[in-house]
Amino acid sequence: WNATEAARMALSCVYRTGQRFGVAHLIDVFLGKATPKIEQFNHQQLSTFGIGKELAQQQWSSVYRQLVAAGFISVDMEAYGGLKLSETSRPVLRGEQEVWLRRDAEPAKRTSSKAERSSRLREAFAGANDDPLWQALKAKRMELAREQGVPPYVIFHDSTLLEMLNRKPQSLTDMGLISGVGQSKLAKYGDDFLQVLEDMANGK
Repeated sequence: WNATEAARMALSCVYRTGQRFGVAHLIDVFLGKATPKIEQFNHQQLSTFGIGKELAQQQWSSVYRQLVAAGFISVDMEAYGGLKLSETSRPVLRGEQEVWLRRDAEPAKRTSSKAERSSRLREAFAGANDDPLWQALKAKRMELAREQGVPPYVIFHDSTLLEMLNRKPQSLTDMGLISGVGQSKLAKYGDDFLQVLEDMANGK
């Protein structure tokens, strides 16, 4: 699909927030969410605040993921996953270049009941239970949870591990685009879980 306008908005939001924030915060700005972080940095005053409501959170995540993959944006790991504009983004921001992106599957309609969504999640988790990688990811989560004396879900929720299982990120950049992996958790746990994924891919 021709995502030129969405790409310009996404790049502009990176620029206007100072090229220091991760995907989750930028999407909150687009969707006009009054989070403590947005209020702390006065991002509700930005021209990009609340202008992205025509796309769902999942769709904005896809836009950013593909802009990173295409090289328009880089992920600054020293800044805990903050996004920065690359030189190739300039023609897009100036309206001199079109951007075409792959359209991901449409997000599930919100009319589906909570019970139906829970049922789909249970089916997904049941299917993952026999996968050695799923067991390895859960084992690493339990190991970290015990070290820190916290429940496993404090490290990552099951849904985040399931997305790791399905996407199999190969870098911190990829890992940072997974739902539930914020800048802080990426810095704390990203390398540990990437190592699990690499070891399992190599048959260790």
